[in-house]
Amino acid sequence: MGRIAFVVSLAAGLAAQQPQAKAPPAPVAPREVVLVADRDPLSAAAFGLGNGGIDDRHAPGQLHFDERVCVTPGGVRIECQVAGVKFSFPSGRELLVAPDGFLHLRGGENAGPFAAGVELRLGDGAIVRIVLNPSQRRRLRDVVIVAGERVLQPWRRGDPAVDTARDQPWPGVKLACVGDGGDVYRLIGMGPMIVLDRLLVEKAREEVAPTERIALLTAPLVQSMARMPRQHTESDAAVRGAVSAVAAVADRGSDLFPDGALLERVERDRLRWLLSGGWELELIVDGMKPRLGLYAGMSKRPLVEWQLGVSPAAFLGNPNDDQPGDRPYHGNGTRLLNVATDLQAREALFERTLALGVLSRMLHPEDGKSGKNVSRRRR
Repeated sequence: MGRIAFVVSLAAGLAAQQPQAKAPPAPVAPREVVLVADRDPLSAAAFGLGNGGIDDRHAPGQLHFDERVCVTPGGVRIECQVAGVKFSFPSGRELLVAPDGFLHLRGGENAGPFAAGVELRLGDGAIVRIVLNPSQRRRLRDVVIVAGERVLQPWRRGDPAVDTARDQPWPGVKLACVGDGGDVYRLIGMGPMIVLDRLLVEKAREEVAPTERIALLTAPLVQSMARMPRQHTESDAAVRGAVSAVAAVADRGSDLFPDGALLERVERDRLRWLLSGGWELELIVDGMKPRLGLYAGMSKRPLVEWQLGVSPAAFLGNPNDDQPGDRPYHGNGTRLLNVATDLQAREALFERTLALGVLSRMLHPEDGKSGKNVSRRRR
């Protein structure tokens, strides 16, 4: 069976699949990637690392003041004092953001410093922005809490406040509180791929909270594949076959990329993960522009490849690339839908370099944890 025929058969098989009961997952490989469907806003609970200490048994409320304490929709109590900003999660976890920019847990664990302040994304979707001013006697300058269209300010210009405010972009470091609320990760977006780097965790939870994670926002991937048939209209049989396969995959995008699925890594020395229906994803970290490819089974050539540079784009793999001198792609790229715009890497903070370092650590783990227990397949 030729390569294109094999790809088309896999696409047809995906379209013919019927929902089946999920078998209990076997803990034989790290789950480094979580698939995230279209969610706006993107809460910390979307990253597959726990609900962030939120009590899910009750319907979410409204962001409000309880005297001088701010309470988020999920019940996180945020208290501001000169000594710092204290988060009390319904899970019982407590987190303190101190005026010197360090984050502290009760067990003595800490992370930082973040001298100018931080933004923390909570499991109920609330976002807390803490502005610090190291040159002032009272370093805690402003605290603003956003939940949907409601914005409250419990600390303003170094003093307590009970005010409403306007939502404004945050130029500094962006974090997420997951797990029981005390697992803190830095968030850096590269197009539809959000890279998470663990900064803080209770010592007792070190083994259950992964050091890295990738959250893959799948809506732009599916949308770019759905647009390809209109872009590639050539009469070449191989191109028509490849485009037909892409269209079939796009039609069943929710089956290929189920929301919340955690992907199993299938290669020890490559960032390659298993999807449903025999498909696989592989992330290639090459320079400043990572590439994410969709492969039919163990194929060495991607059907579609997404370049995750400053302007992310999707490319149709060249179905005739077995001929000498042929390009790896057929035609021009397809621009991706903009998502998670507030999390995209900022050059002023060298965040793209930081994210690439996290991906490199996943590929070549220094501590021997990432990538362990992955069976090396024969190719």
